[in-house]
Amino acid sequence: IENSRLVLGTWQSIFFCEFDGPRTRKILIKVICENGNINCF
Repeated sequence: IENSRLVLGTWQSIFFCEFDGPRTRKILIKVICENGNINCF
């Protein structure tokens, strides 16, 4: 993450696939820094 934006390489991407119909969802995303620290921002 740089300047509040996700930085991905050429062949990297993130997908969210929904196969059981639309509904309200909660999504949890955990970011782990290169040094293994979770609180790196």
